[in-house]
Amino acid sequence: MKSMNQKKLYSYLTLLLALLLMGCGPEFHLISADMKNSLLPPKFSFTVINTPSENGSQSKGIFTASLRYDDLVFVKTDSGYLAHYQISLNIFSDEKLTHLSYSKIFEKHILVRDYSQTNSTALFDKTEGVITLPPGIYYVVMKLYDFNTGYSSERVINHTFKDYSKDRIAISDIKLYYLSDSNSANKSAAYLENNVAIIRNRFRTLYSEFAIVSRDTSLPITLSVSAMSSEAPTKLDTTVTFRQNVLVHNYKLGLNLSELAPGRYILRITAHLDNSQSSSETNFFIERGRIPTVPAELDQAIGPLRYITTSTEIDSLMSGSFPVRQKKFLEFWIERAHGDTTLADAMRNEFYKRVDFTNERFRYSITPGWQTDRGRIYIIYGPPDQVEDNSQSFNSPPYQVWYYYSLKLRFVFLDEFRVGDYRLVEMSGI
Repeated sequence: MKSMNQKKLYSYLTLLLALLLMGCGPEFHLISADMKNSLLPPKFSFTVINTPSENGSQSKGIFTASLRYDDLVFVKTDSGYLAHYQISLNIFSDEKLTHLSYSKIFEKHILVRDYSQTNSTALFDKTEGVITLPPGIYYVVMKLYDFNTGYSSERVINHTFKDYSKDRIAISDIKLYYLSDSNSANKSAAYLENNVAIIRNRFRTLYSEFAIVSRDTSLPITLSVSAMSSEAPTKLDTTVTFRQNVLVHNYKLGLNLSELAPGRYILRITAHLDNSQSSSETNFFIERGRIPTVPAELDQAIGPLRYITTSTEIDSLMSGSFPVRQKKFLEFWIERAHGDTTLADAMRNEFYKRVDFTNERFRYSITPGWQTDRGRIYIIYGPPDQVEDNSQSFNSPPYQVWYYYSLKLRFVFLDEFRVGDYRLVEMSGI
């Protein structure tokens, strides 16, 4: 919850910053010290993809940093709005970060003409580096420095560079991307947040790219591909068989996501060679569209409505053909907006924004976040004004207290068995 409140503060300050700088040129010293101290360090997503070298004897690492435009600070210039930042990539062979194996600095300038682009969550900038290293465990440090604020943030991860020379068959990490258009081989990476690819349009073909090292080119290879989710009832499952006549081969596999409902998925690709096999996994998240377009998505959208309507109306929404149910679903929101379709869209979008947030933050085991007690309260009342988080308590079970000052309500959630299952134990006025 804290990060969400920080995001609101950051968006407000970014807007205020841009307004102050309009017509003032790029001189950053015009920003007051108080405002500069209030800005948050830049956020970025960082991932490492490991593939074999061309001869299969070494590992190749592809390092990618992604930043949404709304996570950068843009300064007004004569040419438009400019973001200026630097990425430093350092790779160490030891946990104490003393033995440097690789180092590189990337300096980036992003210039946009339209001010609305500076707050875009759909646009992002990508920085990518590639290096070949011997197999082993490496510690990767990526640091971002924003020249417009003087702030920096750092990510450190450890990643295993596989030894592709040991096994009869081995599969690399999986990279997800789109093609920029149907007649071009230009790749556009799917936006990544914490190593999860964010899919905004599931009707575009998402491509998975990976390499297979096969020590026996005389036998056929069978690929089994699956995408499953505990949050969505649909899944992807397919099998492909082929022969590989070279030691290392890069593959591109198109994934049809059109029948998948919104939610988080694990994509698993397994290569089988006779009695040997090798698997690789990655994650992707399908964002919810404005209107459900397939039956599974409509079923998923109706579920959380139990918090704001009757069981009789839920039964009505679940009965009939898909076109009939889809029409009733849209009418459900229009009725609650008293016939105002614009307001209906806004209400529906806000409701499912809350549902998606709960699925991301409050999921417990195989229970979707919206079905938990915290999810129910969040969906009904929205984000709390304040959260008292006692999840690190050693003397008592973890608990959270949510305060809604405008509603004069207080909710207490207790994780009695310390497993992440927060149950509502108290609701009171304040």
